[in-house]
Amino acid sequence: MDNRRPFDYAEGDIYMNFIFKQEIIDYDYIYSRKGSTVLFLHGWGGNKKSFLSTINLLKPNYNILTITIPTTDKTNEVWDMYDYSELIIRILQIHGLDKIYVVCHSFGFRIACLIKDKIHIDKIIVTGGAGPKKSNVFKRISTQNNRILLSQKRFAYLYKNISSKDYQSLDQINKQTFKNIVNLNLLHALPNNHDMLIFWGKKDRDTKPWIAKYLSKTNTAKTIYTNSDHFAYLKENAKFNNEVLKFLK
Repeated sequence: MDNRRPFDYAEGDIYMNFIFKQEIIDYDYIYSRKGSTVLFLHGWGGNKKSFLSTINLLKPNYNILTITIPTTDKTNEVWDMYDYSELIIRILQIHGLDKIYVVCHSFGFRIACLIKDKIHIDKIIVTGGAGPKKSNVFKRISTQNNRILLSQKRFAYLYKNISSKDYQSLDQINKQTFKNIVNLNLLHALPNNHDMLIFWGKKDRDTKPWIAKYLSKTNTAKTIYTNSDHFAYLKENAKFNNEVLKFLK
């Protein structure tokens, strides 16, 4: 594993990998000698090329770090969100990066929420960010002698119907990983007082627009709604790239 710091690198693409939780982690560090680094965090089931057009737009003027985060692949161990955040922190530390911009979609925003207090993030660009849940959606009703909980049958039904394409295709190890992710409510870990670009689809049914509204109230945010869905950054790609470029400049 190459542990040189960024200023030792020649300009150009650097393709790297290392081992974390018995997995070979594949990532690219594209070094342009421009100083500022943009970290890309893809959604569940994505890879290091999920933001390819945005990467190609930015890489002449920014250092780029883009990672294929193990999600739908068959992994050897169960993961939780803290494992994923530790993975990203370690890669940033390898390259001596402690001041970055972040571009994230859906699952990637969960990671951004957990690394924001360990790494200095100058700006956050979020589209269809997942993680927060309204605290009053599912309440556990407790008394001294009685607790009303979901039965095992209803519990199984719940997960069967959560993003069935994602969940049903997984083996048992990865199903547990998926449960660990969706069970963690990051409402109280959301970025606060950050410089943020929010790019959201009005028709997003996976990460509802109330999340965008919530973020816009607690951060210095420019919020853009499109007439699209959870993949607004792809379906409105030209607009997304233009807004990213303006926001980072």
